[in-house]
Amino acid sequence: MVTLIHVASVLSVVVLSIIKGVTDKDVQKNIQALRQKIWFQMYWNDESYRALIESDEQLQKMIGCINRDKLKKARYEAWQRKKLVTLLEKKMAEAC
Repeated sequence: MVTLIHVASVLSVVVLSIIKGVTDKDVQKNIQALRQKIWFQMYWNDESYRALIESDEQLQKMIGCINRDKLKKARYEAWQRKKLVTLLEKKMAEAC
Protein backbone atom coordinates (compact mmCIF):
# COMPACT_ATOMS: atom_id res chain seq x y z
CA MET A 1 0.00 0.00 0.00
CA VAL A 2 2.81 2.41 0.84
CA THR A 3 4.39 1.71 -2.52
CA LEU A 4 1.16 2.57 -4.33
CA ILE A 5 0.87 5.85 -2.42
CA HIS A 6 4.49 6.68 -3.17
CA VAL A 7 4.05 5.91 -6.87
CA ALA A 8 0.93 8.09 -7.01
CA SER A 9 2.82 10.90 -5.27
CA VAL A 10 5.74 10.74 -7.68
CA LEU A 11 3.43 10.59 -10.69
CA SER A 12 1.52 13.64 -9.48
CA VAL A 13 4.78 15.59 -9.20
CA VAL A 14 5.89 14.59 -12.69
CA VAL A 15 2.52 15.39 -14.27
CA LEU A 16 2.20 18.73 -12.47
CA SER A 17 5.74 19.76 -13.32
CA ILE A 18 5.15 18.98 -17.00
CA ILE A 19 1.85 20.85 -17.04
CA LYS A 20 2.91 23.76 -14.85
CA GLY A 21 6.50 24.15 -16.00
CA VAL A 22 8.31 24.67 -12.70
CA THR A 23 11.00 27.35 -12.77
CA ASP A 24 13.96 27.97 -10.48
CA LYS A 25 12.15 31.10 -9.32
CA ASP A 26 9.15 28.99 -8.22
CA VAL A 27 11.45 26.64 -6.33
CA GLN A 28 13.27 29.47 -4.56
CA LYS A 29 10.05 31.25 -3.56
CA ASN A 30 8.56 28.02 -2.25
CA ILE A 31 11.72 27.21 -0.29
CA GLN A 32 11.46 30.65 1.32
CA ALA A 33 7.84 29.92 2.25
CA LEU A 34 8.72 26.45 3.55
CA ARG A 35 11.56 27.84 5.65
CA GLN A 36 8.90 29.52 7.78
CA LYS A 37 7.65 26.06 8.78
CA ILE A 38 9.36 24.41 11.75
CA TRP A 39 9.20 20.93 10.23
CA PHE A 40 11.02 22.11 7.09
CA GLN A 41 13.64 24.00 9.12
CA MET A 42 14.78 20.68 10.63
CA TYR A 43 15.63 19.41 7.15
CA TRP A 44 16.95 22.71 5.80
CA ASN A 45 19.35 23.19 8.74
CA ASP A 46 20.82 19.70 8.25
CA GLU A 47 23.60 20.07 5.67
CA SER A 48 23.09 16.66 4.07
CA TYR A 49 19.35 17.25 3.55
CA ARG A 50 19.97 20.80 2.38
CA ALA A 51 22.46 19.61 -0.24
CA LEU A 52 19.95 17.00 -1.38
CA ILE A 53 17.16 19.60 -1.64
CA GLU A 54 19.39 21.94 -3.61
CA SER A 55 20.68 19.29 -6.02
CA ASP A 56 17.88 16.75 -6.58
CA GLU A 57 15.71 17.57 -9.59
CA GLN A 58 12.72 15.53 -8.41
CA LEU A 59 12.69 17.27 -5.01
CA GLN A 60 12.96 20.66 -6.67
CA LYS A 61 10.04 19.88 -8.97
CA MET A 62 7.96 18.80 -6.00
CA ILE A 63 8.83 21.97 -4.09
CA GLY A 64 8.21 24.13 -7.16
CA CYS A 65 4.70 22.70 -7.56
CA ILE A 66 3.60 23.72 -4.06
CA ASN A 67 0.91 26.39 -4.00
CA ARG A 68 2.16 29.04 -1.56
CA ASP A 69 -1.33 30.46 -0.99
CA LYS A 70 -2.73 27.06 -0.07
CA LEU A 71 0.28 26.36 2.15
CA LYS A 72 -1.40 28.56 4.78
CA LYS A 73 -4.10 25.90 5.17
CA ALA A 74 -3.22 23.20 7.70
CA ARG A 75 -4.64 20.34 5.67
CA TYR A 76 -2.76 21.30 2.50
CA GLU A 77 0.44 21.85 4.45
CA ALA A 78 0.12 18.41 6.07
CA TRP A 79 -0.43 16.80 2.67
CA GLN A 80 2.60 18.54 1.12
CA ARG A 81 4.69 17.80 4.21
CA LYS A 82 3.92 14.09 3.99
CA LYS A 83 4.81 13.98 0.28
CA LEU A 84 7.99 15.99 0.69
CA VAL A 85 9.25 14.17 3.79
CA THR A 86 8.55 10.78 2.19
CA LEU A 87 10.55 11.72 -0.90
CA LEU A 88 13.34 13.31 1.17
CA GLU A 89 13.74 10.19 3.30
CA LYS A 90 13.70 7.95 0.22
CA LYS A 91 16.33 10.04 -1.56
CA MET A 92 18.50 10.18 1.57
CA ALA A 93 18.33 6.40 1.94
CA GLU A 94 19.37 6.01 -1.71
CA ALA A 95 22.28 8.40 -1.21
CA CYS A 96 23.70 6.45 1.74
